[in-house]
Amino acid sequence: MDKRELKRLEKTLFAMLGRQPDAFGIVLDEGGWVFTKELHLALMKEAGFSHITPRGLTQFFSLYRPEKFEWQENHIRVKPELQSPDLTIYKEATPPELLFVSIRPKAHAHVIARGLYPGSNKNWIVLSTEKGMALKIGRRRDRDPVMAEVMALKSSKAGVVFRRAGKVLFLAEGLDPQWMNIPPLPPVREKDKHRKLKSGEARPVGKKTPKGIAPRLEQIGAFVLHDTPSHVVSSELDKRKAKKKSRDRDPEWKKARRNRKKYAKNKMLT
Repeated sequence: MDKRELKRLEKTLFAMLGRQPDAFGIVLDEGGWVFTKELHLALMKEAGFSHITPRGLTQFFSLYRPEKFEWQENHIRVKPELQSPDLTIYKEATPPELLFVSIRPKAHAHVIARGLYPGSNKNWIVLSTEKGMALKIGRRRDRDPVMAEVMALKSSKAGVVFRRAGKVLFLAEGLDPQWMNIPPLPPVREKDKHRKLKSGEARPVGKKTPKGIAPRLEQIGAFVLHDTPSHVVSSELDKRKAKKKSRDRDPEWKKARRNRKKYAKNKMLT
């Protein structure tokens, strides 16, 4: 990046971390810190910065060393003396009637059953007064997040604590399903019902062994010695079966010759 681009990046990052983090869907930790990874995900959604990689952002702080910022391993912040007053003080507040939150599709069924709670590295669920902002936050983790409505005012009267984090964001420690209007799970697609199992996936109990493959001895109730793995024995069975099929495909003259040899051998033994 040239000097002009570096200055533009510095100005944008200062607004994100030192002035209006909520306008970018960011919630700062105590002291104004944020994970570099989280900052990068937010920056990627801003016009003109989608080309910046995580490594490029790290190099911006480690090599360019902008004076307004402090960088420690995987955390970034604007220097405390330059932060807006009360930037990370999230006071309890009465929420509006509705708030919005995005859910990852992989967690959709879990949220319907058990509610929504922070991840392992998070202290809060981030909700927004604007559906567009909730969608923007959700798209950092998934291209097509599920949008849910939160009956914020009703749940607040029932005892759920909400904290304000700027003009458009609210925070909560957790939400039960009863306080959320969650879209139903999408129907299972027909092709997913009959999809083939991937290697490593457990095969359903009672599933027939595919034709042409010898069953494992444990499947047919056979006794297997510990020093003779069943897959080795099964492999031998496969070889014998393949050899028999090969003989069945032999021409008639070859079968006749084999029968003559067999007859002569039996006659010698008698």
